[in-house]
Amino acid sequence: MAGLLPTPMKNLTLRTSLILLPWLALALPSHGQPTPPPAANAKSPSTEEVVALPAFSVSSEKTDPYRVADTISLARVAGALIDTPVSINVIPKELVQDLGANSTYEASRYMAGVSNGRGAGTAGGINDRTNFRGFESQTRTVDNFSSTFIPGTSTSIDTFEPAFIEQVEIVLGPDAILNPTGTPGGSMNVVSKSPLYKRQNYIEGEGGNYSAQKLTIDSTGPIPIFGNNKLAYRVIATGQDTKTYIPGNYKKSDVAAEFSYKFNDHDILTFKYFGVDFRANSNASAPNDNGWLVYDSSSLFGNTLSNHPQTAGVKYNGNNGVDTNSSTQERTNTLQLVYTGTLFDLISVRLGGQLLEHHNIGDSAFPTGATGAAFANSLSSPSETFDQNTGQVNGLTLGGAPFVFDPTTVTEVWRYNNSYDYMHQFENDYAANFHPYGVSIQPIAGWSFQHDSHPFGRTGTAAMPQANLLAGDYNAPRPGITQFTFSNRSRSEATQRQLYGVVKTGFYQDHVFIMGGATREWVYSQSYTYNPSLTAIVANGALPPLKGFKDSYIGSVLVKPADHVALYYTFSTNNSVTALNPGGGITIPLWSQGREHEFGFKTEWLNQRLSINGDHFQMSQTNVSTPNPLANIDPVHQPGNIFTNNTNEGFELNVTGGVTKNLSMIASFTQMKYRDAFHRRSRNVPDEIANLLANYHFVHGPLKNFNVFGAVERMGRTAGENQTGFNSNGVTRQVGFYVAPWTIVNAGAGYTIDRYRFNLNVDNVLNSRYAWEPASRLSVSPYPGITFRLTTTVNF
Repeated sequence: MAGLLPTPMKNLTLRTSLILLPWLALALPSHGQPTPPPAANAKSPSTEEVVALPAFSVSSEKTDPYRVADTISLARVAGALIDTPVSINVIPKELVQDLGANSTYEASRYMAGVSNGRGAGTAGGINDRTNFRGFESQTRTVDNFSSTFIPGTSTSIDTFEPAFIEQVEIVLGPDAILNPTGTPGGSMNVVSKSPLYKRQNYIEGEGGNYSAQKLTIDSTGPIPIFGNNKLAYRVIATGQDTKTYIPGNYKKSDVAAEFSYKFNDHDILTFKYFGVDFRANSNASAPNDNGWLVYDSSSLFGNTLSNHPQTAGVKYNGNNGVDTNSSTQERTNTLQLVYTGTLFDLISVRLGGQLLEHHNIGDSAFPTGATGAAFANSLSSPSETFDQNTGQVNGLTLGGAPFVFDPTTVTEVWRYNNSYDYMHQFENDYAANFHPYGVSIQPIAGWSFQHDSHPFGRTGTAAMPQANLLAGDYNAPRPGITQFTFSNRSRSEATQRQLYGVVKTGFYQDHVFIMGGATREWVYSQSYTYNPSLTAIVANGALPPLKGFKDSYIGSVLVKPADHVALYYTFSTNNSVTALNPGGGITIPLWSQGREHEFGFKTEWLNQRLSINGDHFQMSQTNVSTPNPLANIDPVHQPGNIFTNNTNEGFELNVTGGVTKNLSMIASFTQMKYRDAFHRRSRNVPDEIANLLANYHFVHGPLKNFNVFGAVERMGRTAGENQTGFNSNGVTRQVGFYVAPWTIVNAGAGYTIDRYRFNLNVDNVLNSRYAWEPASRLSVSPYPGITFRLTTTVNF
């Protein structure tokens, strides 16, 4: 755990604490004992019902372990899911614990609209990267604070430790309020555990064949030295050192230190620190390059790959040319300070700030695709050739000659990248609840500020000795740093400001809700390029700054013909920004907007134990840059690139909760059609997803406190690569190969006796073998074989 809080982070902590103090001084109440406001069901002298103020945290009682009734991730305040006019999947900590999840994806994969992103099966996944409604997303927030560096969607590699999670909320579709610059398909908000004022402690150990070997300690409760239960703490620590299914291993240490001071029942100040120290080795260190190469003839003409490698020398879960000396190292430190309270007993207030420090070193070697003695020092990969009339991939070439893969002479490259990133954020939210003349009005408004600094970053490559895949592992030593050719050295800073407001109005005793809101986002980004020389960092000059603003919107109507039935329609947008260089040294923001129309229904059954929800969505992402098919025909008068729209249309069904008091289940189905403007499918995005998880708890008899569950995941066929080009005659180039549909069976069981809890998880019970997570011809990852983990928890 040493080194989790380096000196630069300590300095940042001091600066941010000084910045936050005056804001907190304005917001904090006096330390006297104010008269608490009446309870929500109390009656005033006029016998009118007292209106409860909105809350910035979730605290609903669960009628079933998997059925969560409220959420905070639509507009940053708590609200009932059935009254929320968008699809939000909520993953409670009980589900995370039952599955022994190493990442949020391992728990969220049973929900509608969710599929695996690239790298999801390696060391827990790259920053919980997941596909939401076909759009690959890394736009994770933690307690409403962003983990995404701006501008763009880059982020850290480490996953958020599951032991820190209270619940995970996935908002499907553009989120104009919480994540206005995220990907259109959806965004993930992790609600972390907080200090409790009731003492709870547990220690947990996990063992197994892969992704196991983990120890967790969680301790929380009041600190009695301050009296009156005003101060509470929480400390969580984990350590993991485990093998991965693909050759390699990873080590991960996490620590959370938290304190809450409760001035009264409504005004609380909370401090949280999260530290991550992560290192992956061998194939586990190269999550987009650790699978098998796809160079055989079956990968042409749009064929579906076999679930076993057909390329000579390539093994299902072998090293396949990744250097065993490869590694990826990641350190992330995060500080949060948040005040929640009230103003004049009329307005709820949230004021907070976050510091995030991130350092990543990627240091790995893998095949580039070039083979043969003539290409011993080449770092190029083979190119696809296309039938001029059909656009189908009909061959591979290298240097203009037909490409023939020789497993004994595989060209390797060592890639080294080193980057630092610092982020600080401030957020301030206000919410109220009024009931004039029988109408409920809940206005919510706020602002946020985010500044990211990338003070240092460089990427370089070095040629390596050729690999012989038939000779076993490839373990050539890493070249000295002076042997690397660095293609760039960079520095950048970016600022993003947000101002938002939304109003939710209820009529007819809250049986009709109308909601509308808007966000304005300002972005300013300045980048610098440097001489890539190792001995001198000479500025080549500042690039033109990227600056501008854009608005996002949400509007909805929700009707409840009965208390536990809701029908809704929602239109929502969000925006992400990149740079457009029209020429003349000018840079202007290119805004890509996500737009969605969603029609849906939500129902609650069996005393709210069970929810059945469904929706139909129509989505688009604008201003996607793509080659112009007319440029090949008329290069003089036609631009090389044009801007088009990607679209997705489909429907989803979710069943979550208790079918009986013993049987909890999650069942989902997704049918969608994600396509680019030329009707091509996108890599790793299925058209159909179906999942079922059923967990039976025995509450009586000799098996009391025993539970057993089974689960099935079904993923449809996916494209193995992206295609964006066109033939010289304007014919659309087609995807070269596809990955077959796959079905995986998982199972588990648990038993509780007194203070002890035992949990067994077996993933891929049938030891099925499938290709999944295609990244390119250089990597199609194997689905992990049978994986078992036994977890023992002791409460004290």
